[in-house]
Amino acid sequence: MLKTLLPLSAAVLLSGCIVHVKSGPGSAPKYFDNQQLTLSAATLKTLDTEAGAGNLSIVGSDTATEITVDAEIYAYDAEDFTLTLKEKGSRAELFARASNSNNWQVNSPGPKINLTITVPTNLNLIVDDGSGNIEIKQVSGNIDIDDGSGSITIEGGNNIIIEDGSGSMTVNNTQGDLEIDDGSGEVSVNNIAGTVTIDDGSGSINVNGAGGLVIEDSGSGGLQIKNVKGKVEIDE
Repeated sequence: MLKTLLPLSAAVLLSGCIVHVKSGPGSAPKYFDNQQLTLSAATLKTLDTEAGAGNLSIVGSDTATEITVDAEIYAYDAEDFTLTLKEKGSRAELFARASNSNNWQVNSPGPKINLTITVPTNLNLIVDDGSGNIEIKQVSGNIDIDDGSGSITIEGGNNIIIEDGSGSMTVNNTQGDLEIDDGSGEVSVNNIAGTVTIDDGSGSINVNGAGGLVIEDSGSGGLQIKNVKGKVEIDE
């Protein structure tokens, strides 16, 4: 029995990941890997990210001259995910998706790719995300998010547009306008220089500090407003 186990152990150590036992949807991933992608940002204005399941963190850096993507990959095998970072004109396009991850939820054992991305501070961001938490901080560019589920936390940014299915949302200290179309979950915004526009399905809304405020639909849940400098419009 010892002679059978030793070669298998050696193979696992050499590969750096666990790849065995083919699995299907609903079972825990058997493959794990860490990968890093980099791309010069010298001529780039925007990072366009399309991600499936997994948590996403984007951090701006004043000293960064390239986009750096650190990925934690959980999949059924080494061929069961896609991770690419390509330049297309003035835009970088990042695609990250583990197969059979459409029904993944936060803390689920299913396939996912967790992403930690470092970008130049002034880069604009476009995010199309399936599920998982999103955190963006120290970015001064425009941000456009289309999110399925999971919490969203943004610190900084200029003009921001968020379309969200479900999950809590916190946006602080932006320099431009903020537009939110939210399905469900608590919304908290603080210190927004421009106008805040909110269309909300359900969940409480808390606005503390804004240049102006338009509530197109407050849905169900409490509404608390403080320190709005300009006009406040609430459509009952």
